[in-house]
Amino acid sequence: MSSIQKVALLGKGFLGSAVLENLVNAGFTVTVFTRSRDSLQGIPAEVKVAEVDYSSAGSLEVALRGHDAVVSTLALQAIPLQKLAIDASILAGVRRFVPADFGALTVDPRADALPNHGRLLEIQQYLREKASSGELEYTIFAVGPFLENVLSKPFALNYESHTAVLYDDGNHPFSTTSVNTIGKAVAAALKNASATKNRVLRIHDTVLTQQKLLALARKHAAPGVVWKESRVDADAELASAIKRVTTGDLSPPALLAVIRAAVLGGKYEAEYKDVDNEWLGLGFLGDLELENKFSAQTLKVTH
Repeated sequence: MSSIQKVALLGKGFLGSAVLENLVNAGFTVTVFTRSRDSLQGIPAEVKVAEVDYSSAGSLEVALRGHDAVVSTLALQAIPLQKLAIDASILAGVRRFVPADFGALTVDPRADALPNHGRLLEIQQYLREKASSGELEYTIFAVGPFLENVLSKPFALNYESHTAVLYDDGNHPFSTTSVNTIGKAVAAALKNASATKNRVLRIHDTVLTQQKLLALARKHAAPGVVWKESRVDADAELASAIKRVTTGDLSPPALLAVIRAAVLGGKYEAEYKDVDNEWLGLGFLGDLELENKFSAQTLKVTH
């Protein structure tokens, strides 16, 4: 089986930038696809740029010719456009498709009914259908919430208000991964194309709980800063968040509330028991490394 060398990267946001860096470092020939060349910054000289219309299979097919793999890091609102990208990849002779499915629970069947999973699961199913007919291969990544967001955004803790709303006792574990590690995993998976064909890969840097983060926050709090905690019933919070979305509130805060309750509430497979780090050449984040990351990133927000 021929190796993968030429990779098309769809999107270059927060995650896409890390994926691009690691693909280049791993020796891949990369083309960044974008709606507008003017919107791109920080593109290495050896990386090509292709302006495409994501709503046109014809535009995508022409741009994809000669590529071996597609890695999609498109934003959530653009997820449905991946069907066109998959169709165009098949027509262009692309071998492997990595969808924009770098999430926490989309590979847990028990979480299929979560209202924010529908579009992602449609893409998963579409890829499986194409793989079963031999038209295209896929690799799907489960990574948990991005570590950078966990350490700085009001997800597990609110670092600006110094408050912790704990789901049950705050000890439900969840996997989390930095975007740099995700980028390394993508590059390693494409280097090991045969072993990662039509597979779901679970990776993480570490496993956290709200209580572990709260202990770090209190340890590194500035003088005079007092962290306050409260507790909520995890099942009730999840039910309330789902009802809010299913009754018509599709705003980002409402969708985030579902994700937060699902990841932090202990009901689903938020902690990956068996991960693929080792054979992908990925290490794990030790407690000291985690604390260093915490102090470097989180304290920018809390102080």
